[in-house]
Amino acid sequence: MRAQSRVSQRVLAGRMRIDPSYVSRILSGERDASWQHVLAICAFCNGDSALMKPLWEMAANVPPSGGDPTRYLHTYLRALRYAAGSRSTETILASTQNTIAAADLRQALEGPGTPAWLVVRKLTNALWGLPEITLPLWRRATACMETSLPAEAFG
Repeated sequence: MRAQSRVSQRVLAGRMRIDPSYVSRILSGERDASWQHVLAICAFCNGDSALMKPLWEMAANVPPSGGDPTRYLHTYLRALRYAAGSRSTETILASTQNTIAAADLRQALEGPGTPAWLVVRKLTNALWGLPEITLPLWRRATACMETSLPAEAFG
């Protein structure tokens, strides 16, 4: 995000009123970023803080915010896409060696419902994410789906 905005680390540090070396350590992952730091970086680099929030929450080991686990999973996967440079649908599908369909990719990113774990895992890998972080989010989303079936589903 910072690189795409062409804001230098030194300028970013000045705007955030912190030492440039500290900004460097945050951006390299050497130091944890507070949510306030993430918001500031998003503001100064024209980034999308709504997409950065689930990435920050998972990295900071903060429980997921928001009430709907399925929607959170979709947002998290869109956030991975954003963090990977907003890769095109074609690029993502090619990086999965076309083992998932465009419709599966659409469902994973936008819904409705929760795609199969295989789709989510392949998409996570294609977007340079960690499946071990995505798996609990997927499990929450599928558990939510299972518990929200209408009574008619049981005959």
